[in-house]
Amino acid sequence: MVLAYGNDEARAEAACAELESTYGVRARAVRGDLSRESGREATVTSIFEAVDELGGNVSAFVHAAGYFHDKLMQNHFAGACTDFEVFDQYQSIYPKSFVAIAEQALPRMTDGQGKIVVISNPGCNHMQTPRVGYDMPGTGKAAMEYIVRMYAMRLAKRRICVNAVSPGYTDTKEWDKFRLAAGEGDIEVGREKLNQRLLSRSPMQRWASADEIGQSIAFLCSEQTGLITGVTLPVDGGLHLT
Repeated sequence: MVLAYGNDEARAEAACAELESTYGVRARAVRGDLSRESGREATVTSIFEAVDELGGNVSAFVHAAGYFHDKLMQNHFAGACTDFEVFDQYQSIYPKSFVAIAEQALPRMTDGQGKIVVISNPGCNHMQTPRVGYDMPGTGKAAMEYIVRMYAMRLAKRRICVNAVSPGYTDTKEWDKFRLAAGEGDIEVGREKLNQRLLSRSPMQRWASADEIGQSIAFLCSEQTGLITGVTLPVDGGLHLT
């Protein structure tokens, strides 16, 4: 197993150690930057050097890269972010990196066994209402969802399944930036404000856990999903319905 990460080396190495001890697999952590072209190319090369060191076979590729640019916080509830440097970074992280990694993974996948899953977001396809404030990352993920469907059609003859998971509000550390901003430095005040503002939009009115999202991804990578391809699976407590 190869785990690519951006900045937190300690957590990445700890995750690899846990994977090895729990599941008996060999795991490697690869540091990289997918937000710019030069970094993207070097990162993809490093990923597949690690893959080949571990045997060269790819059974599943999960594209979970992403981050929330600080400039988006200035516009999240007030208006659109129109900074094209930010736009380019999200295009690099989402559709461009997805294709770059997929094209290297596919020759290493066995027909009838390969699985590809990307992480999208509510509002990133024509069936759902766009999420105001998510302009730049949403545009990148919308392109990625289209590519998912194209890959699903192209790879159907190889019986390789390609899908997306669309999480709702997921309780991760990235939200602490917003909690601090909303609470003017008091994270607990900000937490309450965000709960009132965001969860009111979701029919189930609760945050998802990272484990719940991971379990959904694991399902799409399992043997039970050999006929599921080209879909976006909402895991959002009904947020996609609003």
